[in-house]
Amino acid sequence: MAETWSKLVVSLDTLDPAMIDLLSHLLFEAGAIGVEVDYAQGYLENHPNLFGELAEPLPKERLEHETELIAFFEVMPDLDSLKTQLESQYSDPLRLEASEIENENWQENWKVNYKPERISRYLTIVPIWEDYQAQAGEQVIYLDPGLAFGTGNHPTTQLGVQALEMYLRGGERVLDVGTGSGVLAFVAAALGAKEVWGYDLDPQAVDSALQNLVHQQERQDDLAKVFKETPIHFQVKDLLKGVDWPVEVIVANILPHILVNMLEDAHRLLTSDGYLILGGILNEKADQLLEDLEAHGFRLVQRVQLKGWTGLVTQKQED
Repeated sequence: MAETWSKLVVSLDTLDPAMIDLLSHLLFEAGAIGVEVDYAQGYLENHPNLFGELAEPLPKERLEHETELIAFFEVMPDLDSLKTQLESQYSDPLRLEASEIENENWQENWKVNYKPERISRYLTIVPIWEDYQAQAGEQVIYLDPGLAFGTGNHPTTQLGVQALEMYLRGGERVLDVGTGSGVLAFVAAALGAKEVWGYDLDPQAVDSALQNLVHQQERQDDLAKVFKETPIHFQVKDLLKGVDWPVEVIVANILPHILVNMLEDAHRLLTSDGYLILGGILNEKADQLLEDLEAHGFRLVQRVQLKGWTGLVTQKQED
């Protein structure tokens, strides 16, 4: 574990949850190990900070900004490049301030705020360190997200889970692109998928997903057998490059400018009438993505919105 961390504070004037989610996601893509969101009003009320201590009184200049995104890196990325990327999504001025901090085991302290969360009618995501008693008919996925994106409580993940619940009938082969902690892959297996592949470009995400697979297999309930008997594979892979076997369902919880790069491969791999389920889409980006999907041979089946994000269920059309 690093003795010091690089800390980056991004100050901006918005309370829009969708924009805050998007910028946080971009910080993770830039290599952030963790991202904390501080709102000015909450900070003024001395809410606990990342290390579980009370915050200091708010500096006077802090009142100029509604929100701070506090990101932690092992190695600080190029700030000019990162600022350009953030400003490509956020049109108003923002400020970046970098510093070094001593390691205070913040990776453990953040767990205090990560609690079990019901993410659909039947499924609940539970941290592996929580002692949780499932109710009748409730299915549980145990997660330790570690350094990966995907605690299960993000709206885009919930949209993906709900779509899988609606359209999986059992026996499908499923590809999860941008798997993160593996949550959507595990949900697919729990819902009866015959075989599941989870891909991510980030090796740390794949390591996290593999560890979470062990957690599913070591559990002491009926789902343990499902996770032991269902083939579930996690690999480092750039989208769908190099994949050459047919599947009935592809689910991807990644941003639209990345999604468009896999549409041709997705159409090639899906069986007739196969489903492409997409998340990670800001509401205002959905119409353009739908045009791209139609151009690549997909028709819209369902469009759902949640907290500023859009989930799309599309189906392959034959040429």
